[in-house]
Amino acid sequence: MSELLQVASALTRASRERDVSVLATVVRTVGSTYRRIGARLVAFADGSHVGSVSAGCIESDVILRADRVRSAGAVELVTYDTRAPEDLIWGSGTACGGMSQLLLEPLDSEHAAVRAERLRFVAQLRGWSALATVIRASGVPLRAGDQAVLPQVGVRLTGFEDLPAQARVVVEATAHDQLRARLSTAESHVWDDSMLEIAYEVRSPRVRFCVFGAGPDAIPLVSIAKLMGWQVSLIDHRPAMLSPERWPEVERILLSSADDTASAVQRADCDAAVVMSHNYELDVIHLGALLAAGVPYIGVLGPRRRTARMVDELGVSEADAARLHAPVGLDIGAETPEEIALAIAAEVQAVTAGCPGTPLCGRPGAVHREPPLTIAFAEPAAKGYTR
Repeated sequence: MSELLQVASALTRASRERDVSVLATVVRTVGSTYRRIGARLVAFADGSHVGSVSAGCIESDVILRADRVRSAGAVELVTYDTRAPEDLIWGSGTACGGMSQLLLEPLDSEHAAVRAERLRFVAQLRGWSALATVIRASGVPLRAGDQAVLPQVGVRLTGFEDLPAQARVVVEATAHDQLRARLSTAESHVWDDSMLEIAYEVRSPRVRFCVFGAGPDAIPLVSIAKLMGWQVSLIDHRPAMLSPERWPEVERILLSSADDTASAVQRADCDAAVVMSHNYELDVIHLGALLAAGVPYIGVLGPRRRTARMVDELGVSEADAARLHAPVGLDIGAETPEEIALAIAAEVQAVTAGCPGTPLCGRPGAVHREPPLTIAFAEPAAKGYTR
C-alpha cells in the first residue's frame, strides 16, 4: 500500500473509533531534508502513529506536540531547523543543513473521514496531480488545512469554492505551473488586505505494475514492488503457480491462457509491465498484447537477441519499440533473482518518475530540486525550531 493510502487508512480508523487524531504534514522545506512537502504522519491519542515526516529525527517531538494540539483543538505550525552547524537538538546533531515546516491539525471523526477520502482520491489518480493545502490565511474565507485538488494539467481546480474569483484564478494558475514543472513548493499570495500561504504538493501517480510469469524469480520482484507501494497484478497460465497463499502481496491474480492474453492485459490495467514467463512463444504473445494496449513501460527479461527476435516477429514500429526496455533493469551488476528484481524495480521507478537512473554522486547540485524561495518565514527560526 502506498504511504498516502496508509495515511488515509489511519484517518479512516481514527474516524471509525471516534478518536481525535492529529495530522502532521510537511508544508515547506529549505535545504537538505529527508522528507519533502507532502510527507504525513497521523498521531493517535494512545501515542502510536502512522507515516513519517523525517528520517526519525523529529517524530518523537511531533507526537508530543500532537497531544497539545489535540487538547487545544487548534492548528499549530511548527518549524524544525537543523541548518546551524552547532545544532545538537535533534538526535546527536543531525547536521542535515535543512529546515522543515509542519502543519499539525486536530481532526475529529467527521473531518478525519473527509480528509481520508480526499487523500485516497489523490492516491488513486492515474496521472500526475497537485494537492494545494492552506498553511496560513487572512482576509479570505479559508483556514489552515483547507485543501483543493488539481487532478491533472488542463482541468479546473476542485475546492476553495469560497475563495474570491480573482484569488482563485491565481491559485489555480500556480497549481498548474507547479504541476507542469513537477515541483512541489510553498507560495504566498498577497492582495489588498488579504494573504494566502499555500503548499503546492505535486504527486506522481501510483505505479500499476504487472508481472507476466509466476516463476520463483517473480517473488522478489513482487515483494519489492509492494514495498514501493505499487499496485501489483500477476498473470500466468498455470493455475498451480497462482495460489493466493504463494502471492499474499499481489492485489490482482489473473489466470490467462495464450488465447485470452489481450483480455488479461485489459483487466490488469497497468502502466508498467515486465514479461518474464521464460516461455518464448508465450512471451511473444504477452509482448504483442502489451504493445497493442499502449502500456507506457514494457520490460522484457532475457538476452537482447531474444527480444530482437520477438520484435521482428511482431513487426514492432520504431515508435512502439521506444517503450521497450530489454534487457530489463538498470546495470547494477545483478546476478541473483533478488538483485535482478532490484535492478528491474529501480528502472521502473526511474522511468515512471522521468529520471535518468544515474548515480546521485555524479549529479551536480542538490539531490532534490529546490524551488526559488519567494517568501521569508513570519517568525524567526530559533535554534532547533520555532512555532
